[in-house]
Amino acid sequence: MNVPRPAGYSLRRRLLWLLLTTIALSWLATVGAVFLRAHEMADELFDAQLVQMAKSLLATVAARPDETPPTLEAAAYGHTQELVFQVWRRHDGHATLLMRSADAPQAPLTEAEGFSERDWGQQLWRFYSRREQLDDGFYEVQLGQQHAVRYALAEDATRHILIPLLGGLPLLALAIWFAVGRALRPLRTVTKAVETRQPEALDALAMPQAPQEVQPLIDALNELFARIRRTLDSERQFTANAAHELRTPLAALKTQAQVALRAEAESARQRALGHVIEGVDRMTRLTQQLLTLARLDPENMARKHRPVELHALAMRVAGLLTAAAHAKNIRLSIEGAREATIEGNTELLQVLLRNLLDNAIRYTPEGGAVTVSIQGEGNALALAVADSGPGIPEAERQRALHRFERLGNSRGEGSGLGLSIVARIAELHDAGFLLEQSEAGGLRASVRFGG
Repeated sequence: MNVPRPAGYSLRRRLLWLLLTTIALSWLATVGAVFLRAHEMADELFDAQLVQMAKSLLATVAARPDETPPTLEAAAYGHTQELVFQVWRRHDGHATLLMRSADAPQAPLTEAEGFSERDWGQQLWRFYSRREQLDDGFYEVQLGQQHAVRYALAEDATRHILIPLLGGLPLLALAIWFAVGRALRPLRTVTKAVETRQPEALDALAMPQAPQEVQPLIDALNELFARIRRTLDSERQFTANAAHELRTPLAALKTQAQVALRAEAESARQRALGHVIEGVDRMTRLTQQLLTLARLDPENMARKHRPVELHALAMRVAGLLTAAAHAKNIRLSIEGAREATIEGNTELLQVLLRNLLDNAIRYTPEGGAVTVSIQGEGNALALAVADSGPGIPEAERQRALHRFERLGNSRGEGSGLGLSIVARIAELHDAGFLLEQSEAGGLRASVRFGG
């Protein structure tokens, strides 16, 4: 069955967009870097050309001071619009213009010596001035060149270098598209494996060749499948056991109701109805314990822990069961530390202690004693319930923690769920649960928190 996928986040598109954007930005940065370097080289080249031309002009003036060299215009390499020059003679504080190019003005091109730049004729120009002393005085050569010539050379060099790279960008984008698709193939494989899996198939996904980045996802899915399998197995077992446990008291209720219907004597009818009421009470208690145990089974149960004062908790729970203890003339007492606080779930801890006290009162003979003790044991706290009942043989104590497990001395009064509920709540609080013999020869059930 194909389930339509809602439009949303696409890892493939995002990877492609990030990679292609990064490459485009890198290419633009490369263009800038190549242009800057080409411009630096153009500056070096044309500056050297200006220096060489200045030397040539000075040499020409020194050899023929009264003649304008016929090849002077040719010295500009035909760039009459981009290159201008002047030759000045300085003597006794006066400057005389000896020669100039056709486009050069009558005034000096620059007042600075060496290289300088400024706007001239709405264009950026670079000037070079060189002075030398000859036999008959100081001579100065000034040359100017449009900066656009250097930009043009740098642009031309950049274009020749980067156009082949620009042509390769579509091929690079295609290669990236193919590489990303191939890299994400394991995710598609996992998706297909999960989509085609039957609901009852909870075995682990087997993908030994999965990449390291995908393996944590597979491990998480396998762990999820394992938890679901354990939960379903527990639910199946719980449902089967609960059905078995409920079937017997329901049959007994039906039998007693039939006896009451057939009874002719009022006393027999009342006795049968009394058994029905007792059966309903047992069914109510069993149902409550079943619901409690079902609520404790899910592994993802929220733990709302907060400080819990154990002595106050014991007083509260003991008050709820005082009537049941008095009915059997059982002495119910609380002893030990009055200020003992742990981090836990108040409601669950109340269920834990109520089950321990209920079991103790239920199985302790009339005139016996039940004691709740709270003791510190190093860095730990122990909450214990001890009775003077028949106890549980050491060989059977572990079995008593299993669900629906009734031992030989239980007289059929319980459902076999109380101690399993206590063990589960103790586990949820990372506490230890121990059954041992009490000082009175009965059972001592202790829950150890921390330590």
